[in-house]
Amino acid sequence: MSCECVQLSLQDKKALRILPLVLVNNEKPEVSGRLTKWAIELSEFDVEYIPRTAIKAQAVADFVVEFTEPSIEVARMMVEQNKKIFKWQLRVDGSSNTHGSGAGVVVSTPEGDSVECALRFDFKATNNQAEYEALIAGLKVCTVLGADEVEIFSDSQVVVNQVLDEYQARDESMITYLELAKELLGRFKEYRIIHVPREENEQADALAKLASATINI
Repeated sequence: MSCECVQLSLQDKKALRILPLVLVNNEKPEVSGRLTKWAIELSEFDVEYIPRTAIKAQAVADFVVEFTEPSIEVARMMVEQNKKIFKWQLRVDGSSNTHGSGAGVVVSTPEGDSVECALRFDFKATNNQAEYEALIAGLKVCTVLGADEVEIFSDSQVVVNQVLDEYQARDESMITYLELAKELLGRFKEYRIIHVPREENEQADALAKLASATINI
């Protein structure tokens, strides 16, 4: 609002009493002689001084909020999902060495029981194939036990990130394994898969090594 506008508005004080005045300026009232004069003349009215910088700052703030609210909501949903406690937990690990290949599976039930499996493969598998075999075997065990949701822990960075679509499966065998794993995961109402260090997956790791080191009779 310009100085002229204020002076003209003062000619009709009845109208000014109806609505509060908002005065937008580039200076602080206490450092401007003209604004000090206005403040005296307008003292009987409800006048709010808003610096232009405040308006610009608010516009920027509104812009930021408008474009970050979806991201905040996504982040909130991710936090809430991470807080969820799953009734069923599955820990898997695969192992492949010169003696053979195998998998370790540990299923924790809602009742606190633990189902452990050491599976030896009758075929030679790579490390990644053994890790997928462990995941698939574990998911099948959970399905047989009646699990409708499951939290999965694996120390295979490749398998976990391929399931999460962070890594792309390029090898034909990896693509087949990934498709089968996702088909089995689709049978659960909800699941979460987490990559953990090997030292946090010791039980499944020990079972996998036991299975892969066992000599067929």
